[in-house]
Amino acid sequence: MIKRTRTGDDGKEVVYYEGFCVDLAEQIAHFVGFDYVIRPVKDGMYGAKYPNGTWNGMVGELVRHVRS
Repeated sequence: MIKRTRTGDDGKEVVYYEGFCVDLAEQIAHFVGFDYVIRPVKDGMYGAKYPNGTWNGMVGELVRHVRS
């Protein structure tokens, strides 16, 4: 997944993503019928388990039920 920016018609910067995962999410959303938002995790990590049993990254946000 690649994060890109462009200038919208109103002159504001628009952030969008490209790549296989984005294409796959779009197709699944179309067939199943749901909306989604791509949002990078706050700490920028994928997910590693700490010695105390907690997680960081996107795994940690899933475990903690973090919403945007």
